[in-house]
Amino acid sequence: MTEPLTERPHMPGYGVVDVTDGALPWSWAVDVMTVARNPALATTRPDGRPHLMPIWAIWLDGHGVVFATAITSVKSKNLLREPYAVFYFERDHDNLVVEGRCEIVELDDLPGFVDSYNEKYDYKIDAGPVWVMRPTLAFGFTEDDNFAETATRWRFEA
Repeated sequence: MTEPLTERPHMPGYGVVDVTDGALPWSWAVDVMTVARNPALATTRPDGRPHLMPIWAIWLDGHGVVFATAITSVKSKNLLREPYAVFYFERDHDNLVVEGRCEIVELDDLPGFVDSYNEKYDYKIDAGPVWVMRPTLAFGFTEDDNFAETATRWRFEA
């Protein structure tokens, strides 16, 4: 996975500038994902209603957002039917939204995941499968007087 393209979001009326000077670096987003303990995952139910639930997840370089949930959970059932989802991560006044496509992956295909997950949550996963969200778009900003200068969108090439 390559570094995403850094842009400004189109937000008429919010004072967001078009130039990327002062935009947040992707490393900022990775830091937010690394620190956020209970990000929220939004999926879509069969009837179109949203389903939002906190979940444990980590950013794994080269792969994306990796998370574990029972294959019988509402989240998994929704993702098996419609693989697109959204994560929301928060750290103090930092906010990050990551959109992408999810797929099931075996633990053996994710070197470093088990140790990183255990380090963050003090919980060792010993069996898969797990889910990987490959990001397509992300949006981040700091919730302060610098919102217009920090609002950043990242686009991932397919």
